[in-house]
Amino acid sequence: MKKLIKNWILKFIFLFLILCAVIFILIILNFKNLHVYLFILLGIIISSVLFFIFGFLFNKKILNKILRLNSIVKNFLPKDVLNRNLYSDSNSEDELEILCDDVENVMFELKTSERIKNDFISSMSHELRTPLTAIKGWAETMKTGDFIDFSTVRRGLDIIIKEVKRLSGIVDAILDFSVIDSGRMILNKEKIDILAEVEDAVYIFKEQASVEQKKLIYNEPKSPLYIYGDKSKLKQVFINIIDNALKYTKTGDSIGVNVSEKNNNILIEITDNGCGIEKSEIPNITKKFFKANSNKGGFGIGLAIVKEIIYAHDGTLKILSEKGVGTSVIISFNQVK
Repeated sequence: MKKLIKNWILKFIFLFLILCAVIFILIILNFKNLHVYLFILLGIIISSVLFFIFGFLFNKKILNKILRLNSIVKNFLPKDVLNRNLYSDSNSEDELEILCDDVENVMFELKTSERIKNDFISSMSHELRTPLTAIKGWAETMKTGDFIDFSTVRRGLDIIIKEVKRLSGIVDAILDFSVIDSGRMILNKEKIDILAEVEDAVYIFKEQASVEQKKLIYNEPKSPLYIYGDKSKLKQVFINIIDNALKYTKTGDSIGVNVSEKNNNILIEITDNGCGIEKSEIPNITKKFFKANSNKGGFGIGLAIVKEIIYAHDGTLKILSEKGVGTSVIISFNQVK
């Protein structure tokens, strides 16, 4: 709006100066009809003022439509894109240029969302097909009855139970993401020892790490460290991150879990010397449905859930990684005494 007013004032001043210059030249050339030229000048001034007023009102009406359209377009943009123009100077005062930027942002986000949706459907189909195939196969095998022995039945039941738990985990992850993404997450906060939740998460993966011949090393302070938080949600955070570390770490390599205290903050650092993440992908790693490695399982929602839970506890999440070297995930919470 300020730029519109400024432009019209400059146009009016420019036109007025040109007309004054023309009249001044005519006056110099012919003094006899001075009063005629003055009337002409007055008429031109009045016409210019009317032109300025009606032109300004017309442009203001168009500008209001542009601003309204701009507001509508912004409603389709995610929060992290609202202050980001992808194609032009973000400091531009031209409302029409800003609108063009936002429309291009919307198109970019729609294309990205379409690709992410297709990737999600593909990943979900793959993740569900594997356990369902195992359950179906063993159920049909055991249906034969007399042709299999008890040990085979027991093995089949163990696999079915394992795959059902896996399916349950997939459903729980999707439901958790739905609740968090819609802003309906409820935290049951209380004063807790954060070390207990970290230790429980480490214990869950001790056996898996041993079977996969990977070292899971846990270093903890000797005294308890307290925060206000939701036990189950925080344990979910640590489980998810340690699970990722194991998933991307090769046999024989190690995963470290370290808890420390610094400046009244509790730092939980989970490191691995696995495949690492490309530098360009690190800013996107906590976005929903994003997968740095499409060859690994999962839907790409684990770290998105982790980030929201940490932020809901007024914590911070920092991911440092180098391709081929490893990854370090650093979580910080405010300590309470």
